[in-house]
Amino acid sequence: MKIWMISREYDGIAEAGGVKNVVCSLSEELSEANKITLFIPEYGCTDFSKISDYEELEGTFEIPCNGQNYSVSFAKGICKKVQVIFVKADVYKEKNNVYTYNRKDLEKFPDGQIGTGYKDSLLLDVLFQKAVCVYAQNFRDVPDVIHCHDACVASFPAIAKVLYSQVFNKTKMVVTIHNAGPAYHHEFCDFAQAESYTELPGDVIASSLNGQRVEPYLLAINYAKLSTVSYDYAKELLDVNNHNTDGLSEAFCQRNVSIEGITNGIDINRYSPENKNVSLLPFEFSPVNKDLSGKYKCRSYFINSFASEGNCELSIGAESIRQSGFLEPDPLNKNIYISFHGRLVRQKGILVILDLIDKLFAKHSNVRLIINGQGEQFLQDELSKKAAQYPGKIVYLCGYERSLARLCTACGDFALFPSEFEPCGLEDFIAQIYGTIPVAHATGGLKKIVNGKSGFTYSPNNSDVLLSVIDEIVGNKEKNPRFYDDLVQSAALHVKENYTWKIVANKKYIPFYRN
Repeated sequence: MKIWMISREYDGIAEAGGVKNVVCSLSEELSEANKITLFIPEYGCTDFSKISDYEELEGTFEIPCNGQNYSVSFAKGICKKVQVIFVKADVYKEKNNVYTYNRKDLEKFPDGQIGTGYKDSLLLDVLFQKAVCVYAQNFRDVPDVIHCHDACVASFPAIAKVLYSQVFNKTKMVVTIHNAGPAYHHEFCDFAQAESYTELPGDVIASSLNGQRVEPYLLAINYAKLSTVSYDYAKELLDVNNHNTDGLSEAFCQRNVSIEGITNGIDINRYSPENKNVSLLPFEFSPVNKDLSGKYKCRSYFINSFASEGNCELSIGAESIRQSGFLEPDPLNKNIYISFHGRLVRQKGILVILDLIDKLFAKHSNVRLIINGQGEQFLQDELSKKAAQYPGKIVYLCGYERSLARLCTACGDFALFPSEFEPCGLEDFIAQIYGTIPVAHATGGLKKIVNGKSGFTYSPNNSDVLLSVIDEIVGNKEKNPRFYDDLVQSAALHVKENYTWKIVANKKYIPFYRN
């Protein structure tokens, strides 16, 4: 099949959240037997190191959006076997990030706030979607399937099928909901704003109202099939009592929408701990073969290199990481390590972790916490305070660098996932691949963890229930340090045997596209 992927982000080209990994891995796997084309804006931060045969295409096109015309052109290149079409316009080139202001942006946009969304976010979304339609119309190139990723491009099926109906009359449309949390809707604030940006007819817009707002996902439902990134999250999105979607679940229920749950895969070859050139870890090991000696060498290396006594700024490549707290030396590997890596936002259950810490150390003197992430300032500050409160027991590393993030996960005996809601989850897969047993709130995509076989799940999501699980697993490991070796092996095998992208792409997505 000829398939187009429409996305604002892509691993190795323009990186933001977890969507980049999904779109990249799915595209690469499907490209083995299908013709895959990625459409993506060309930002100021675009990385061309993986792009070959880059070539600007002839023609500049004036595209109206919100009462103004914008000059748009196109370029093409190849990323592995995936053709890439870059949408070129000044509004993208002047941005040094995908969705939010960063430090470099403030040179041009001094009124921007680091970490908050661009003020012209709706323009960035809609102009991109219209540009893809213009490309198809002018270059006479139309696919069998167009797969749109997340709310920022979820208006595309309506724009394409209504305003460019003759171009796309035979093309199937798919929209994947990667996260329907309140901050991820990319909604229009009212009818007039949606009309001004999209130029869609009033009746189409009116059918997509969620209160006063116009939802891109609701715009899509009459023109595309909807999917989401795990079987259980699909069920939650269709639960009228789901309060984590800002009314979207209720709107789906009212309209009797169908959502296919296809659990994301993982490209194990990108993380394999058996090859340190791939994993980016300092030592090799194999949970599948119960060979964990290298894992514990990684832990010693981490403690000596990134968690030694004293607060400081760590420079790793081009990234700066702020260290709070430290871990005391553990030459005989007697302590038990629990890790967390992820965004520091309430959705990820950071408040549960903060509430857990005092209770945890009151009962377990030999437990150590490794925390890596950045996000809400309040949560960062609170974790820094806890690290200072328990010297030698907590290290908190604020910032992100890929090899360090993987090392933090690989160092743990257990990894925490106390998310309030979680569409799919990638970090739990990575933990299992690295022999780190996930302990997760049983919600959404985290329900793919098989309790007692590939990790542990708990509910309800509060620190007392989580502590009761930790009490048991820490107690078992204290009695026998090798107690969980079989589970470590079965967890790694569970991912390998069920969740590779080859399995997900060919057994789930291809039939979904065809039906």
